[in-house]
Amino acid sequence: MVISKNGNENYTTEIFNGTETICSDVTKEKGGSGQHFRPHDLIEAGFASCLNITTRMVLDSMNLGYEDVTVQVDLDRSSDARTIFNYRIDIAGELDEETKRVVVNKVMNCPVKKTLSKPLEFRMA
Repeated sequence: MVISKNGNENYTTEIFNGTETICSDVTKEKGGSGQHFRPHDLIEAGFASCLNITTRMVLDSMNLGYEDVTVQVDLDRSSDARTIFNYRIDIAGELDEETKRVVVNKVMNCPVKKTLSKPLEFRMA
């Protein structure tokens, strides 16, 4: 569970997961400080971090050495009919391209992607 409470600055929220606190707000153009994650950034961050973690888990399970894993996610909301997650996974290290493709194919079952791929329903508690 995540709890969001208003912060001291206009439209800033403090988001707490029981262990850590981060801040979120909106851009200056919308009246916020523009200094923190925007709400849509947090959706991108959840998917990006899951892809990164899952990539490293797959690499470790295959006993493949790597130097670094970098994931980029961009949420395209330009269509009223659908939302598109554009992403890129870069694995640094001495792995050939075919091995990287095998790893990335296994990563496509990451838990957040599975969750976001299901039909969504919103319920007020």
